[in-house]
Amino acid sequence: MNHSLMVNFQRIFLALALLSAASGACAQVPKDFVERYYAAYSGTPTSEKLAPFYHDSVRLEDPTFDFVGKNKAEIFRNFDKSNIMNQYEWQIGQTIINGDTIVTEGNLVAKYGAIPYNMRFVNIFHFKSGLIFRQYDYYDTRMYHQAVKEWLEKNPKK
Repeated sequence: MNHSLMVNFQRIFLALALLSAASGACAQVPKDFVERYYAAYSGTPTSEKLAPFYHDSVRLEDPTFDFVGKNKAEIFRNFDKSNIMNQYEWQIGQTIINGDTIVTEGNLVAKYGAIPYNMRFVNIFHFKSGLIFRQYDYYDTRMYHQAVKEWLEKNPKK
C-alpha cells in the first residue's frame, strides 16, 4: 500500500471517528423530546407527567418568575399546586438543536381558571444521559399577570 493512500485512509478514519463522536453527543438529546415534553406539559401539567424528563441533579432557572430549582425534588415539590389553575397549549414556533442542547421558542396559549392569556416563551434545555440536566425559561408574562388579576377580582374569596 503506498504512503499517500495510507495517509488518506488515516484522515478518513479520523474524520469518521470525529463524526461518530459528535453524533454520540447529539444522541443524548432524545429524537422526539420536543413533541413528548410539550404533550406532557399540555392541559393541566403534573409532576407525575413531567418528572420523568428530568435528571435527578437538574438545575432549572426561571428569572421570569424568580425561581431557581436546584434539583428534581425541589423543582417538583410544589409544582402540582402551582399549576392547578392553568391549562396549557404549547405552540412551538422553532426548535434549534446543537449537540446536547435544545432551544424552543413559541407561544403558550393558556387559561388561568377560565381567563385566557398568551405568553411568548423561550426554553433552553441541556441534556445529560438523555435527561434534562439544565433548563432556562424565559416568558413574556404581561397577559398572565392580567389574567390572574382578573380571576382574583372575580373570585375574591379564593
